[in-house]
Amino acid sequence: MVVVSLLAIGLYHMPGMAGFSLPWQVVVVLGTTVSLVAGFKNAQVLSRAGEALQLFAQIAATSRLWTSLCRDFADADIARILIYRHLAWLTALRFSLRRPMPWETIARPANREFRRRYNIQEDKSSLQAEIEPLLGSGDAATVLAARHRPLQVLDLQGRHLNQLLKEAALPPPIYGELIKSMREIHDQQSRADRIKNNPYPRQYAIVGTMFVAIFCTMLPFGTVALFAELDDVLGAAAIWLTIPFSTLLGWMYMSLDQVGESTSNPFEGNANDVPISQICRDIEIDLRSALGETDLPTPLPAINGFAT
Repeated sequence: MVVVSLLAIGLYHMPGMAGFSLPWQVVVVLGTTVSLVAGFKNAQVLSRAGEALQLFAQIAATSRLWTSLCRDFADADIARILIYRHLAWLTALRFSLRRPMPWETIARPANREFRRRYNIQEDKSSLQAEIEPLLGSGDAATVLAARHRPLQVLDLQGRHLNQLLKEAALPPPIYGELIKSMREIHDQQSRADRIKNNPYPRQYAIVGTMFVAIFCTMLPFGTVALFAELDDVLGAAAIWLTIPFSTLLGWMYMSLDQVGESTSNPFEGNANDVPISQICRDIEIDLRSALGETDLPTPLPAINGFAT
């Protein structure tokens, strides 16, 4: 913005082009259009982020209900297997949601710096290391070999429930309640996959970014004449006010576009994401506590105000 503002001032004083500027009315109309487009984009991506946060709140509620049913109505060993397998699903889900996608912004310098400094949980460990203690090496190998690992864990869970029903190890009413919970978990899995695998439409995103770039380029050429008219009041230096005011206005529009872009993918692992690692760790602590375990994992604290 500073460079474009200097160019606008230079052209305004250049012999042969003296007084060159754009009609301020054109810049105002363009700015209004850009603000509407940017506002629409930000409203949509904020809705995506809100849906992602609501989804994990529902996952937490379903997880606690699942634990209560298993603990209160199944044998202790069976309850432990069912709950641990649910924790394996949560683990596979968060690793799946953290995988990079081509349209995400994690490759941008600011996001790379964030990942380097704050080192989210999925960067410090591996799926294999985390699910083997929960599933055992045999089931863990089956899950790791699958194309969609969270769904593979749910498939193992469903087969085990059917086997328990056949062996009369679960009362039929409790089996029905667990199947209802499984249906909710599958729905939550599908919603998470939809948010992860379907970006905010790229055609709208790129058009909004192009509009912001066009507006920020034209802005100094519209404001230069306005400040030049203040020579009688502020003297010849008035025209140089084009630089700070154009830079400030342009920064506001560009920041609005950047905020929308960095919020559009709520699971990629940047500073504006839903903190799924922290949420899943809190769920794990609650579920293990419900089993009566005392050797619990430590909560993931926020670092300098950032929860991951």
